[in-house]
Amino acid sequence: MMTSQTGIIRSFNPHNNIGLITCDLGGDIQFHATQVSKQQKPVSGNMVEFVMDDSSSKLQAVKIRFI
Repeated sequence: MMTSQTGIIRSFNPHNNIGLITCDLGGDIQFHATQVSKQQKPVSGNMVEFVMDDSSSKLQAVKIRFI
C-alpha cells in the first residue's frame, strides 16, 4: 500500500545519498536521493511531499517532491 504524506527533511548524507524525513504524522522515514523529483538536492529543513512505500522489506519514502 502507498500513502501520500508530508514532512521535513531531517538529514541527508551526500556520500551515500541516504537521508531521513521527519513525517508530519510522527516518526522518521528513510529515503534515497534518486527518489527526489527532478534530481534536486535534498537539504535539511526542506518541506516535502512523498509516498510511503512498504512494498519491499523496508519502509521508505518514494516520489519525493519539494513543497
